[in-house]
Amino acid sequence: MKPRIQPDAPSSSLKHAKRILWGLAIIAVLGLASYFLAPLYIFYYVPEELPPYDIPPRVKDDTLRIAIIGDSWAEFHMNLQGDTIFDIISKRIYDKPLKSRTRGKGYATSKDIYFYMFDYMTTEHSYEPDRCTQPLIEEHPDYCVIYAGINDAILRRPTYYYTGSIRSIIRLLLHNDIRPVVMEMPKFSHPGSFNWRPLKERAFILVRGLLMGTWYNDVSQYRMALKDMLTETGLQDSILYIPTTKWNPKGCEDAAIYIEDQVHLNLDGYHILDSCLISEITKDYSLRNHNTSK
Repeated sequence: MKPRIQPDAPSSSLKHAKRILWGLAIIAVLGLASYFLAPLYIFYYVPEELPPYDIPPRVKDDTLRIAIIGDSWAEFHMNLQGDTIFDIISKRIYDKPLKSRTRGKGYATSKDIYFYMFDYMTTEHSYEPDRCTQPLIEEHPDYCVIYAGINDAILRRPTYYYTGSIRSIIRLLLHNDIRPVVMEMPKFSHPGSFNWRPLKERAFILVRGLLMGTWYNDVSQYRMALKDMLTETGLQDSILYIPTTKWNPKGCEDAAIYIEDQVHLNLDGYHILDSCLISEITKDYSLRNHNTSK
């Protein structure tokens, strides 16, 4: 009988190589997990409510002052001379002076918009301090229009991220006796806002959305969450809420008022939206002043 041949024991160098390969594999897995999961905390947590600041007293004259802050909808309004549009339209439907000032930044989420209301936060986290809206707030406007939420939906932020940020914005405005004008999140073309992004970015957004359970991008989820938050916190009576049906019942299907991406309004769209805003704000202002004077 031939003796059984025993396989050679692995050499120490081979064992060492296997350990290195396993180590590299573990490091790669942990690295990928960190790449996808770490930003979940950075990008998805509800911003901590910062200590409010006090602003100078309101100017005592008969001018109705309106500030407009937010994301690219505010930025486009600013670039299209929206404050001039406000002035022209207001003269047709309002018999007293009206002044508006707009400042916004494209791609801003609701949390960004809240932080932009603080000068020190904006300066610390941005090379573009012109996005800071604290100077507009410190002019003590009567109303502040808030454009926020579209980027939350595009980036699959959780609804609590959106509602928590809006709640903080509202509270800061109310602290300074400024009437918040909360715009209902409009319907928009999701392919138009998403498909132009690089493939890697789209993949990351989708993966993070799945991990967070926010794969949906239906604006109705955010609309319902906002209404629930306003009811639960008792803030619904302290704001002026503008549903999209007031100015654009067709939504993004009305291509005539959107630019090519079907996400942002064109000049005609802003004429329609601003006319609605001025009408609703002036009616609210007259009603509140009438009730106060009694």
